[in-house]
Amino acid sequence: MLKRDERMSVEEHLEEAKKLYRQAVEEFEIAKEKKDSTYLSDVCAKGWLSALEATYALFIKRGVREEKLPKADRGCRYMVRRYASRELRLYYFSLRDNLHIEGYYNRSLDFDEVKMQLEDLKYYIEKIEEEIKGRAEGH
Repeated sequence: MLKRDERMSVEEHLEEAKKLYRQAVEEFEIAKEKKDSTYLSDVCAKGWLSALEATYALFIKRGVREEKLPKADRGCRYMVRRYASRELRLYYFSLRDNLHIEGYYNRSLDFDEVKMQLEDLKYYIEKIEEEIKGRAEGH
């Protein structure tokens, strides 16, 4: 994974999001097989990092410079409200509440709930990619 102080392009953030997503899905299968809820919280953490990377790609596409990307949750929430469409905002805050808070911090999600969150995460990444590519083509 690249360090936050290295400059990354929209595409690099998107690729990092996809890589983290794939890792989360692979680790989910291992956690499920082992019936390991501690490992499941790590899956949620990786999923949340994937969501953040996709969100950073969107911010950069909207003109935010890499060095101005938010380093704290408060700044990220502000920028999501400012730069994301309504649909993306809803998904971002849902993923934040579920993967980050309930899944990672509170460890309150079960395997079925985490699976559903990973499906939502995949959709979120795909929607961001569509917006980025749509804007790149002038749509």
